[in-house]
Amino acid sequence: MDSGSLRQLRQKIQFPSDIGSTNQYYEKRIGNRFGGRGKAGGHHVGPMTFGYSLRLSPSVCAVAPSYLSSVQLHNGQVKLMNMQVRLVDLLQIADAIRQHRPKQHVVCLHHFEQPVKFDRNLDGRTRRETTAKGDIAFLPAGAPTMLHPATKEPDRLLSYSYFIFEPEYLTELAASNGVSRRLDFKPTFATRDSFLHEVAAALSTLPQIKDPATDLFVETLLNAASARILQNYAEVRYPFRGQRRLTDDQLRLAIDYVQDHIGEALDLHSVSRIAGLSEFHFARLFKAATGETPFQFTSDPEPIAIP
Repeated sequence: MDSGSLRQLRQKIQFPSDIGSTNQYYEKRIGNRFGGRGKAGGHHVGPMTFGYSLRLSPSVCAVAPSYLSSVQLHNGQVKLMNMQVRLVDLLQIADAIRQHRPKQHVVCLHHFEQPVKFDRNLDGRTRRETTAKGDIAFLPAGAPTMLHPATKEPDRLLSYSYFIFEPEYLTELAASNGVSRRLDFKPTFATRDSFLHEVAAALSTLPQIKDPATDLFVETLLNAASARILQNYAEVRYPFRGQRRLTDDQLRLAIDYVQDHIGEALDLHSVSRIAGLSEFHFARLFKAATGETPFQFTSDPEPIAIP
C-alpha cells in the first residue's frame, strides 16, 4: 500500500494524521509478517478463547453488559469488543465475580465522559482509581484482577472497550522483530493512552469501510497497537547473570526513598531507579532481601536493620 492509499483510508475513517509516520514505519518493518487478504477484517471468526472461566448465576447473566459491536482480527487472535453497562449492574457483576484471571492480555479502554472511581486489585496490589475517557488499564494474561465501582451513581451508563490479544500473537510479533527472550507483561492501573484509543476507534469503524486496501491497513494498525503494548507494558526477561542480591547501599537507598516519600504516589520505576536496577530485577532482589514485595513494603514500611 503506498502513502497515498494510506492517506485516503485515514481520511475515510477520520484517523489522526499525526499517526501516519507510525503506520508507514510499521508497514515497512512488520506489516507483511502476518499478511494475507481476508484475515484481518471484522467478519472472520477465529479460535479466540476469551473468557475468565467463570460460572455465573442466572441473575448475574441477566445484567451482563450490552455488546455494542465486536471486531475479530487476524483469525481471532485479536478481538475488539465495545460495551455498555449500567453502574448498578456493574456493581452486581463485581460482587458475583470477585477475583479472576484473564486468559489473554486485555487492554480495558475507558470512554467515560465524566470521571469514575474504581477500587481495583491487580496482581496483588490495590488502588483506588479515578479514570475517564482516554485512559486504559492493562491486564496481563494470568494476572489476578478484581474491580469494584466506588462511584455512587447507580443509573449512570458506562461505555468501555476490551482490546484482547492472545498471548501467542504478541510473542510471535516480538520474535519476528528479534525479541526472542521471554517477556514480562506489566499489570498497569488506569493511565492515559490516547494512542491505543485512536487505534481502537479506527478499528471499530472498519466493518463499515469497503476498500480493497482495508485489510493491509488493518494489519498496520494492529502492528502499531501491538508494538505500543510491547514498548509500554512489557519488558524483556534477561537471564539472571548479574548481582544476586541487593547491596547494603542499594537497599538503604531504596528504603530511605520510600520512607521519605510516604503519602505520595510511589511507583516501582522511581524506587528501582534509585537502586540503579530495572523494575523486574529490583522487585525480585528486594523481596529476597526483605521478604516483601516493594508494594507490600510501601503499605507498612517498618524499619529494617541494615548492617
